[in-house]
Amino acid sequence: MELVEVPVGRHGGTVIVPHVSQRLFRTLQNLDLTDRAVVNTVLAVTARLAESYAQSPDADPGRLSHLRRCLANDGYFLDQSGDPRAVIRELAALATARLTDASALRVELARLERGLDEDPGRDIGTAKRLVESTAKIVLTRCGEKYDKNASVPWLVDRAMDQLDLTAAGKPKAQSELLEHLTGLAKKVNTMRNQAGDGHGQATAVSGIDSRDSRLVVRAAIAWCAYLLDTLSDMPERRQNT
Repeated sequence: MELVEVPVGRHGGTVIVPHVSQRLFRTLQNLDLTDRAVVNTVLAVTARLAESYAQSPDADPGRLSHLRRCLANDGYFLDQSGDPRAVIRELAALATARLTDASALRVELARLERGLDEDPGRDIGTAKRLVESTAKIVLTRCGEKYDKNASVPWLVDRAMDQLDLTAAGKPKAQSELLEHLTGLAKKVNTMRNQAGDGHGQATAVSGIDSRDSRLVVRAAIAWCAYLLDTLSDMPERRQNT
């Protein structure tokens, strides 16, 4: 989003140079805030401006608190634990750190961050592709062959096996957590089959909104991040495949 130009004004012999806040206000006035994509951009920019403002020495705590509440009401959070976009960026950073070529994941993550909430079906479809790509990356790094048409549940199970993340032999609490994590990754695929993009539907999908798609995205990221984190524990001989 680029700020519109506001002409320099004159009052008598005084030259009045527009302040950045005036340009920002004029820019917002000219935007179509009935367009969801435009609203997403405005909120994302506002969140980043708020982050910068919070770090300034003269930040007003009351004003900042009010701004946090307003952003949170629209689904934007300044704390990383609540901000889905921050979690998306965190996974992108992790993929870059763990993988020689993270391009496949970064393309999907960039698509998610850019259009989050505009189309819940598309977000769910992208979440499924994140799970599928991560599983294939793990299998490739482990030298495991797979059919290009392999199902997502099969890929999830094989990736977990290759990283020794199956529940067998683990303490009970860890075993149950891994089982639930595996189930989450598979449910992402189920959600995509039922409500995501990529399939022609006989009737329009109903009852799915941005809250649901964000939940699916977070579930996919939880599984992908855990597997990418585990890649650093792989024996060196397996990483050189």
